[in-house]
Amino acid sequence: MSSSESNGYGSGESVFVLCETCHWSATCFDKSRIDSEKCVICGNTAISTFPILPNEEFAFNYSERHGVELEFGLK
Repeated sequence: MSSSESNGYGSGESVFVLCETCHWSATCFDKSRIDSEKCVICGNTAISTFPILPNEEFAFNYSERHGVELEFGLK
């Protein structure tokens, strides 16, 4: 059984989505269900997506001094 069949959705691939302009972010458990063309908050088209593997975890941090910090690791 493929991952898309096992979760009942389209692609079954998880992604982290980040707007480069306003720093809105989301974790999407099915990348086929997101609009990665523009930010849902500010409408900008500077959107980045990062794949998240099933055995990965990540931390998201934002500060005025350092900006956006992403830390990825294994579970």
